[in-house]
Amino acid sequence: MPRVVLENVKKSFNGIVALEDINISFENGEYACVLGPTGSGKTTLLKVIAGLVKPDYGEVYIDNKRVTNIPPEARNAVYMHQQYALFPHLTVGENISFGLLARGVRKEDAMRKTLEVLEIVKLRQWADAYPHELSGGMQQRVALARCLATGAKLLLLDEPLSALDARLRLEVRNELARIAEELDLTVIHVTHDQSEAMSLADKLILLRNGRIVQAGPPEEVYLKPNSIFTAYFVGESILLDGVIRRINGDTAFIELRNGMTIETFCDESFKEGDLAVVAVRCEDVIIGEGPLMGLLKEISFLGSFSKIIFELPGGLKMSVNIPLTDFIKSDLRVGMALQLAIPKERTRLFKYPAIGIAKEVEAV
Repeated sequence: MPRVVLENVKKSFNGIVALEDINISFENGEYACVLGPTGSGKTTLLKVIAGLVKPDYGEVYIDNKRVTNIPPEARNAVYMHQQYALFPHLTVGENISFGLLARGVRKEDAMRKTLEVLEIVKLRQWADAYPHELSGGMQQRVALARCLATGAKLLLLDEPLSALDARLRLEVRNELARIAEELDLTVIHVTHDQSEAMSLADKLILLRNGRIVQAGPPEEVYLKPNSIFTAYFVGESILLDGVIRRINGDTAFIELRNGMTIETFCDESFKEGDLAVVAVRCEDVIIGEGPLMGLLKEISFLGSFSKIIFELPGGLKMSVNIPLTDFIKSDLRVGMALQLAIPKERTRLFKYPAIGIAKEVEAV
């Protein structure tokens, strides 16, 4: 179970910054997920750890050993690409044993190891099948078994489930979690899928423009975002901007652009008259009570929940998510005027960004 540390890592390609001042550690046996918009540096981070890309500056350590200049094959790590890349003319067993035999492992030992890892991924009975005879999820498990056969304890996964449909993603996701725990692996998993990251990760790392925006347990990143970008990008939040008209102890009274007032907690860094942004999760708004008044404009059924769009005075839109069971019991209809409440304990207060909210949350 290797521990991985990156210190002051920087990497650019043709003058374009891919990683900037990356300082992060991945603990023994930790399942870490790296999340971020396209072009944020996720894959580059993974390749730096794997040794496939050398940083321009900074150091990489695995098990307290400096490996910055050590080739990939000497790092006890295995990098798994997005694509399965299975040899179509080889059986499942031959696909897995191919790499072992190429490294000089005896045929008997390679066959034994192949059967061991096929047992782990629950494909033992498919050893003699060809890739085209397998489902997408099974092919992905073969690719995973090929990685496990190396014996590496550090597993680097680059969008491993992106090519699978929703049902298969869930199935293979559960298998990944089981295998990582069973084999005591340290896993660093790059993904665009937030539900995937939330369900798998012990630690969630959010990247933007090559920098770490926030890192911590998924529930902490979700419930206590440290920036407007995190609040907006992870999960779904409503962003309400206004002016702090009054502060009473740790409570700030924010006058919104439409003249309505909401309460939120604040610290000593905020002053009366400051421009501010209040972030609240869409599922935390209470319908049917409170100081805000909204006109129900749209209802969208999204499976386990329904999305309700309200228009507040002044044209301000507010999106509210309610569980399907609550929606079924309600009598909500388009055109209804309803009271809305935002519990202040579920809000986060931020300074209004100098570049404006639209630029602040831009996922580039």
